[in-house]
Amino acid sequence: MPVEPLAPGTPYVVLVLGRPASGKSTISAEIARRWSLPLVSKDALKEILFDSLGVGDRAWSVKLGRASFALLDHVIELQLRTGLPFVVDAAYSAEFEEAKFQRWQSRYGFTAVQVHCTASPDELLRRYRRRATDGTRHPGHGDAESLDEFRASLNDGRTETLSLSGPTLKYASENPESRTRLMDELSALLPA
Repeated sequence: MPVEPLAPGTPYVVLVLGRPASGKSTISAEIARRWSLPLVSKDALKEILFDSLGVGDRAWSVKLGRASFALLDHVIELQLRTGLPFVVDAAYSAEFEEAKFQRWQSRYGFTAVQVHCTASPDELLRRYRRRATDGTRHPGHGDAESLDEFRASLNDGRTETLSLSGPTLKYASENPESRTRLMDELSALLPA
């Protein structure tokens, strides 16, 4: 079903959501580049913390993960105050994030354009394993130590998109046609 284009001047936020290894970082960077939008990434903030405070064990990574979500919230609110569009890249769970985003939407009046990134559980596991060992991911994340935890989380039933005003677009990152379709949908939706 086609989505209605946003009127020029409409404040909006592109929320790129989904499980770890679902393609969020790649597609959010492409969206930010194509529409010349600032990109706020939870993992980028976490990696700054690793570089500043050091890399530790899995418990340390979890602790810095909580801190990076707090920093992300702060940066998001600063961006919302500007009324200008931007992109957020984070693996949210509606259980923990929905009420906060609903308050922000009520306060700042933005349209949420959600891009829900998905891949099959087998593909998510393959990517997660690969990035844990190929050197492309910051070592502080400790992905190799959390593979069993990640595998178990794939069946936890969490809702990954948020109940917000605005469209939710699907991106099946295993399918190249899905990327083309997503970018076409965003082109029709977002002001040039």
